[in-house]
Amino acid sequence: MTKNKIKVLIISAFLVIVVCCAQMQQPGDNSNNTNNTTVGNVGTSPPPAACNASADWVSNPQNAPGEIPDNGPTLCQFHQFSWQWFLALMNVAGDNRVFQNEQNYPLLQAGGTNSCTATGVKTSLFVRTRKDDDNANDDFVLPEDIKQAGSDSVIYDQNGNVVYYEVRFSRDQCSLDPTTAKMFPAGTTEIKVSYRVITAADKPNYVWINADINGDGTTGTEELLGMVGFHLVKSTPLHPEFVWATFEHKSNAPECQSPPDTNAKWSFTSAQCAAQLPNSVNQQQCNLNPSPTPTPPPPIPVLSGAPPTQICRVYHDGTKTGDNQYQSNISDIDMLNTQLVGPSGFITGLPDSNPLAVLKNYMLVGALWVTDPANPADLANQRGSIQLANSTMETTFQQAPSFQSQPYTGTSNLQAATNCFACHTYTPGNNIELSHTFKKITGQQKTN
Repeated sequence: MTKNKIKVLIISAFLVIVVCCAQMQQPGDNSNNTNNTTVGNVGTSPPPAACNASADWVSNPQNAPGEIPDNGPTLCQFHQFSWQWFLALMNVAGDNRVFQNEQNYPLLQAGGTNSCTATGVKTSLFVRTRKDDDNANDDFVLPEDIKQAGSDSVIYDQNGNVVYYEVRFSRDQCSLDPTTAKMFPAGTTEIKVSYRVITAADKPNYVWINADINGDGTTGTEELLGMVGFHLVKSTPLHPEFVWATFEHKSNAPECQSPPDTNAKWSFTSAQCAAQLPNSVNQQQCNLNPSPTPTPPPPIPVLSGAPPTQICRVYHDGTKTGDNQYQSNISDIDMLNTQLVGPSGFITGLPDSNPLAVLKNYMLVGALWVTDPANPADLANQRGSIQLANSTMETTFQQAPSFQSQPYTGTSNLQAATNCFACHTYTPGNNIELSHTFKKITGQQKTN
């Protein structure tokens, strides 16, 4: 993979794609999802309809759809849409992957910089972090504050290295007036990526970039960063509320509620802590998904040598028993992941020389949208992965009723997650308010 001088940031206070919502979906029927079972159907219920991937998505990734069919769409079709766009954005065009093309997907710049006109010399990949471009006077600058979305959380992998982030947006936002615009053009896209420091031996298993992250005021040797999380938020003509999808590396963390693979080596979970799952966890030994510390973090975070953050993924496929059509949602996501990145998956079977082959190490965690875009995104209107959260971007919101995050202590004390529509308010006729970055891309507002 060609080296990409991508600009990277430390953990921030805002989340382009916060996956949040503090409650569990109430029982209800979805007339727009006729091919899926309704909530609570067990025992005698017919098996969920097949949700199939296509080899064409992999061989022709540039052919991602612009819309979810308007003929009584199923849950499956939204997850298919998510996977197709992930593949399209991960495809290689020239020297970069599609999502890394700054002409089409500019990076969010440091505060006071116009992200639409910047050359990329001083780039903020989230709040106010910058990376040098071979200029000794332009070294990586740490942000003034470091927070995960809605919390003060900073996470570290098992090597004690901090997680970095970048934010991108589709250039069509640059043509809008942030003071008067009410609606994004259909197809508007926002992206957030999380990275951890990797070694050369890790490189074949990750989508990777090079970045100078020493933060010491001098131009330093670039290090390898491997992608561990990918948020994809995209609007369509029929879904101005956007489809909110998130992907993770398979080696990030085990499922909280399932016995883990004893042979696995997790990036964010020790073998000792993973071995306690899914049972009640000894919090003295393993504080899984820890609540944010009540004291403010230091202005400059420790970049390495910190105690590792112990993480597990609370809800499989971002789905909780009792959520609307929870059985079908789990079935659809699992079926697509198996067909694409399972042992015999379309992506798994690619030769290593194919730039999409590395995606066999990633999976769709889930996606979220509303069934009726003419109404607000209240809980009864939400569909898909109601408990959706990325373990590297919303670590503490995986159980966070009313935004009060709870660590994982066992299956007997599960709480609902907080998802995107709790933080990103959708009002029909004004989807601009969904974005936490749009009004900052011209540099006129601070990025925190």
